[in-house]
Amino acid sequence: MGRIAITGASSFLGERFLRRLIRDGHGDDLVVFDVAEPSISEGAIHFHKVDLTEPAADQAMLDLFKAEGIETVAHLAFFTNPRRDTTNAHELESIGTLAVLAAAAAANVKSFVMRSFTFVYGARAQNPALIREATPLPHRADLGWLRDKVEAEEHAASFAKRYPEMSVRVLRFAPLLGPSVRTFYSRIFDRRLVPTLLGYDPLLQLLHPDDAEEALVRATFSSVRGAFNITPRGVVPLSTGIHLSGKVPAPVPHLVAYWATDALYAAGLVEAPSGFIDYVRYPCIADGARAESELGFVAAHSTRDALDSYIAYRHPAAHSVSHEPERETNASRDSSHSSVKVGR
Repeated sequence: MGRIAITGASSFLGERFLRRLIRDGHGDDLVVFDVAEPSISEGAIHFHKVDLTEPAADQAMLDLFKAEGIETVAHLAFFTNPRRDTTNAHELESIGTLAVLAAAAAANVKSFVMRSFTFVYGARAQNPALIREATPLPHRADLGWLRDKVEAEEHAASFAKRYPEMSVRVLRFAPLLGPSVRTFYSRIFDRRLVPTLLGYDPLLQLLHPDDAEEALVRATFSSVRGAFNITPRGVVPLSTGIHLSGKVPAPVPHLVAYWATDALYAAGLVEAPSGFIDYVRYPCIADGARAESELGFVAAHSTRDALDSYIAYRHPAAHSVSHEPERETNASRDSSHSSVKVGR
């Protein structure tokens, strides 16, 4: 297969991916491009310090791709959580992705795998019950976190058309939740009192890190092309997640929630701006059928499994109380690519 270049290898998913490839015997084929060397000790890492926000990043990557004989690029350099420095985030995710793609195309890289998120579809009242990959992504999104990732996907789609000899795969991961994960959803379940929106109880998809790792490995060694939703089995309502984590819901009117969140975010008291409220108001449930049929990926864990593993890790007392034989509901029985009802 040739050598594999990895960007964003010092991220949570990036380090797991790197360790997995080393365990699978690919350590000598891995080259890491990042601002910081991954903190792993499993094997010697071929590391090059590259800052994708620098103006000459594309030329630096091109020179290194050629020198290292790179045939596959796994581009994982994306922020999971919102950043207050929106300019830096844009430079890394949108412009940085453009630089990596340009370098890969010029270096005749054969395969390009990019991390993305099911959140790129946006959380909207008009979303279908299951969102498929052909669904158009939102244009001119108000939320910068979303807009940068949509632009990165647009760059990838453009290069896939211009350079058909380079197979491009975009993996849209459902939100990760599990041991050691620190994300938007994990912070929700960490609060003792959880603000919710009065009258809204959306379904959630939560992906276990083991499944995210497996999907990324499969995609890296595949030759298929296009975008793929990487989803868990089943869904849970937000209210169920709050109950299982032993937290107390605090319903507030949605207009008040948006205003208060922006005020608190401006004061540095909460981690995300009000645009993220849409994801606990409207459904954003992706269909994982294409990943199953073309990548051969089927999640080993359900949304409930991911939630349970996180609660056991972060809140063992709540887990011991709530962990009892699961009584299946229609939602929990359904797979992520079968019919589910999505309501408020």
